[in-house]
Amino acid sequence: MRYLFLLLFSLSVTSVNAQFRFAEDRSIPVTIDGELLNRPWEGGINSGQFQKMDLNGDGVEDLIIYHRISGELATYLATGGEYVFSPEYKAFFPEEVADWLVLADFNCDGKKDIFTSTTFGIKVFENTTSGDTPTWREAAEFLTFDNDINMQVNASDIPGIADIDGDGDLDILAYRFSTSNTIDHYKNLSIENTGSCGALTFTRETRRWGDLEECDCNNFAFGGSCTTGGIANTENDIMAPEAVEHAGGKAILLLDRDNDGDMDMITSDEFCETLYYMENVGTPQLARMQAFVSFPESNPADDQFFPSAFYEDLNFDGEKDLVVSTNADNNIGNLIDFTRTSSLYVNSGTTASPVFNSAPEPFLQHEMIELGETTFPALADIDSDGDLDLLIGTRGTFSSGTFNAGIFLFENTGTRFNPEFELTNTDYLGLRASGLRNLKPQFVDLDGDNDLDFVYQSTTINGNQTTLKYRLNEGSFSFGSENEVGLTIRETNQYHFSDVDGDGQADLLISNRIGSLTLHVNQGSMTFGEGIDDFAGITNGFDNLNTSVNIADLNGDSARELITTDITGKLEVFTGNLGVDFTPEQSFTDIFESALSTSLIASDIDELAPFTTGDIFGSGKPALIIGNNRGGLYIYKNLSSGGGEPSAREIQLVAFPNPVDDRLFLQTDTEGVLSIYNIRGQLIQQNVPISPDRQLEVSTINLPAGVYLFRVTNGINQPGTQKVIVTH
Repeated sequence: MRYLFLLLFSLSVTSVNAQFRFAEDRSIPVTIDGELLNRPWEGGINSGQFQKMDLNGDGVEDLIIYHRISGELATYLATGGEYVFSPEYKAFFPEEVADWLVLADFNCDGKKDIFTSTTFGIKVFENTTSGDTPTWREAAEFLTFDNDINMQVNASDIPGIADIDGDGDLDILAYRFSTSNTIDHYKNLSIENTGSCGALTFTRETRRWGDLEECDCNNFAFGGSCTTGGIANTENDIMAPEAVEHAGGKAILLLDRDNDGDMDMITSDEFCETLYYMENVGTPQLARMQAFVSFPESNPADDQFFPSAFYEDLNFDGEKDLVVSTNADNNIGNLIDFTRTSSLYVNSGTTASPVFNSAPEPFLQHEMIELGETTFPALADIDSDGDLDLLIGTRGTFSSGTFNAGIFLFENTGTRFNPEFELTNTDYLGLRASGLRNLKPQFVDLDGDNDLDFVYQSTTINGNQTTLKYRLNEGSFSFGSENEVGLTIRETNQYHFSDVDGDGQADLLISNRIGSLTLHVNQGSMTFGEGIDDFAGITNGFDNLNTSVNIADLNGDSARELITTDITGKLEVFTGNLGVDFTPEQSFTDIFESALSTSLIASDIDELAPFTTGDIFGSGKPALIIGNNRGGLYIYKNLSSGGGEPSAREIQLVAFPNPVDDRLFLQTDTEGVLSIYNIRGQLIQQNVPISPDRQLEVSTINLPAGVYLFRVTNGINQPGTQKVIVTH
């Protein structure tokens, strides 16, 4: 029996050098307010710019969303009348896409090209695709006009790019870079000079296209200066008339709405809350506007700041629709509700003569986990049912006139091996009343009593005071009074508690926004010494901005890894002997599977990606749950080797609650039989059937208090073992 006891423990510490390997997983069902979400794990939408082009060479235009705040692309294949999230395609776009994205065919080859922002104005990439994935070449580092003058466009603007004068090539409209209240018309000379598209040669035709001037919100001047006034409709705009002249960005969408052969305009301003439509009563060569209305007329767009319009066929009926989203680059005054910023106005007419009479519908965003702004995930078995529940802190949400942060609790209503999440609490522990933002939770054993305590970093909305606090678990996730960690911490810092030096006490890692990682060793009773700077060689630097950190055993070899994300969008794994003087032996970045590649690739997550790790699939290895600043989440399943071939892998066995008084529940991922041993290796019970489709209840009331080993075997896999503490 003594030999058997030693064998059980030797199986649990087998070390196998292995490659780390993860694959995105969107299979976990999520329910909110009784509704099963169709696309919960697609990351949310913030300040989305909506464009379409053929991504996979099937002749059908797919959907591309550029998220202005995060600077990230999201790509969707149009398949069977649905948009299927296909993030693998975003890797084929140039990294230089920034601030805004317009897809338009400048060289008349039937393939849409990229127009985007650069410090010098407008950058252009030609679409050179010949296969089933996009390829590009730089066509213009920056556009110029006349005598090689930069075509300057504010980074916060979206220019209008279309054939404005009807000669067959693409022209550009942009609000003036300096005064920014009239519109420059840059005429494309390609057709005129060469008889074909593609030269990207421009002249500035006029500085007052449409003979209009913006004065402020709901106030335009036509045929004169702003002193002549315009037509105001202030009931649609809370900012008028106090808004200053072009204090922020502007957007232009061009379309021939009245089908008369010239371009009409939909425009907006960052500090105004509605779209303005102007009919061109002039000609393609000499545009003239003389009035404006809030648009669409029957249901005006009403984003608090900077509504921007995009005209694409989004419901697969062959006619272009209008999708409207805020284009704000931050939450101005914390007044924007980023949980609902994408609205679809279905076109009941035709592309040539659109009609938008119906009320707007939510578009994509309502089908996702969408919590507004930056998400900070954490995992813990809050209800003590043997599976991990998901808790999410956020930067905050705006609702009913108030902006604050709380913790969202998604209870795992599935099992240890087949998780399902349901939102059961939007203010776990009641922190919203404290008036906080950037609420960053973690559950970790701080006092060595084998239960998880609660830690959170937050910043007060009024006062901008950032603190790191903790509350000790007094049993069944009932927490005691608040205590503050006595270290200075800033809002832009990320933190992670883990026992780095192996002394049984939780040490503290703090990453700075500018990159470096600092270790504070726990000297006892949650007191911390001077920081050890540049821990693991992670120092200040542009590539290390926005570092988030975690420590976990990723491949089941009993050695913990240090994991980081940063502004590069890459997740990096550092291996070696973890300790206060940790110097990584190796680092890994190519650890993610791609749907379009047989080899492992580097991750391509957001520039700000707080994350946590936890065994939510019951595989014995932690998955990655990654947040972002769009209010959403991604999950990556851990496929790392380290447990042998599938036929010889270890059985996964979960026992809860643990410690236990009189009733224990067991879950396993395969058929088998259960045996129970005491601490001396003596057999207490054997040959108890156990299966993965139900929990096995075991009475422990007749077992003397002590430590027991529960072991499941099936003759195929390695036995699964759990140590259980009986307390009565």
